[in-house]
Amino acid sequence: MYRPYSCLLIFVLLSGCASVDGDRLSEASSDLLERTGQVMKKIVNPGSSNPYQREQQALFDQPYIDPLTEYLAEHRDDPSRASMLQRVERERDVRCEAVAVKYANKPATEVTLQRYEAGYNYSCPDHVAAFSERVERQPPIPEPKPRAEPEPATVVVADDNGVSDRALSDCYLLTAIRNYSEARKACQGPADNGDVRSQANMAIIFYAFEDYTSALVWAEKASPASGEAAFLLGQMYATGHGIGQDMDQAVYWYTEAAKRGHKRAQAALDRHLEDLPAGDT
Repeated sequence: MYRPYSCLLIFVLLSGCASVDGDRLSEASSDLLERTGQVMKKIVNPGSSNPYQREQQALFDQPYIDPLTEYLAEHRDDPSRASMLQRVERERDVRCEAVAVKYANKPATEVTLQRYEAGYNYSCPDHVAAFSERVERQPPIPEPKPRAEPEPATVVVADDNGVSDRALSDCYLLTAIRNYSEARKACQGPADNGDVRSQANMAIIFYAFEDYTSALVWAEKASPASGEAAFLLGQMYATGHGIGQDMDQAVYWYTEAAKRGHKRAQAALDRHLEDLPAGDT
């Protein structure tokens, strides 16, 4: 590596011996040696022109961004580090860009923004601010609806005859609204178990279906305790539906129904009395 310079030195010394005196030869040799030494130093230590090479290498070898920012802040006013500071700043910006690319693929939520700010707001404030604007542009996320509480289970309570409150309620309601097809299904069980009102409803239902035989059976079962059933029996005797016409029996059952507060039975009695010839009352 050093052979060309050694040869040059020897050549100069030999060629100068014949033409110059000793003093001049000594002066020329000293100058040549000095310049040769400078060249040799540059060859042996080529990095000596950048005294901060080791600092730069140490900064660039570590993986974090904040040490770069801290170095820039610490040596900002040092003109001897101008080129070094430029390189550090470029490295810092490259790392911030890499982080920004990573966060560009994350959901733009407040949680992500908080994590971004905590880790990089010191060294990469512009990128964090850009992500914050992205979060602000997101439409608001609707709050989840409160979970509906399950309705309490309906407790079915049965009476002494094993008839549930629900069955009775269905029977009474469906008959009242004249949904006789469904009412018949609902009333059958309670009527079989001896519920008087359900028995009277069964009589009304079968009468509406013109099944007078079945209507008579249920009306006779319920009539001792039901004004509605007694009134229906009075109608059947008065019209002869399902049984032979008998006005005396009709009046009897109308009277029984009226005693129990049945208004239509009382009205039927009044009409019957008006129609009787004078002296028959």
